[in-house]
Amino acid sequence: MQTHPSPYRPTENSFTRDVGDFVMKLVVFDVEGTLFQTLIRLPGTHIDSTIWQGIAHRLGESAIADEVATHGRWGRGEYRNYLEWMKDTILIHQKYGLTGTVFRELIESAQYCANVVDAVRGIDRARFELVLISGGFRELAGRAQRDLGIIHAFAACEYDFGPDDRLRSFNLLPCDFRGKLDFIQLMLREYGLGEKDWMFVGDGANDVPIAQVAPVSVGYRPHASLREVVTHAIEDYADLHKLID
Repeated sequence: MQTHPSPYRPTENSFTRDVGDFVMKLVVFDVEGTLFQTLIRLPGTHIDSTIWQGIAHRLGESAIADEVATHGRWGRGEYRNYLEWMKDTILIHQKYGLTGTVFRELIESAQYCANVVDAVRGIDRARFELVLISGGFRELAGRAQRDLGIIHAFAACEYDFGPDDRLRSFNLLPCDFRGKLDFIQLMLREYGLGEKDWMFVGDGANDVPIAQVAPVSVGYRPHASLREVVTHAIEDYADLHKLID
């Protein structure tokens, strides 16, 4: 498990639009595959995730087969939206007995991408406000918030486990694929920023819609389809500061 106590706390400048002659901007990060490594790729899937596929892997072969089937349905357009896909996947987690213990182990064992901690901590918070927007789990985004000193995060799914350690309830937000843009627009409005006052950092094919509209987009070891549309592509987070500064 990697933990990184954060040296950052919100300051007055974090909420100020103008810093000298510089207009504060948002830096929006995807989470799974961008901040955290995706170490498990189930056969027959084309969208990386740190936790979704990791859960299926922990629950066994039958859960893997069911998870892969949902990817097929998504690819064929059989889900009306991302919320429906998540609901179907959650049924798999309930069917095969996901426990809070296993879930928390997966969250805490997720590994950061190389050099990401230093790169994110090195961003000047008086000039840039950081936002996490993820199609994954709130719990993983929360861990990144604590470790990296980030005060804004939106994530698609949050789990609640009961006294018996079984999945009791959940909360869903439509913040993947094109839905990510809605949350960015919300943050721009709240900070009084313009449509050009942000940049995006992502990695996957699901980030293509947001990268296409971002004024500046950075692909971290990007999927081939994302590489075609991003402004910049990096292989190492040590290079991120060159694009932000």
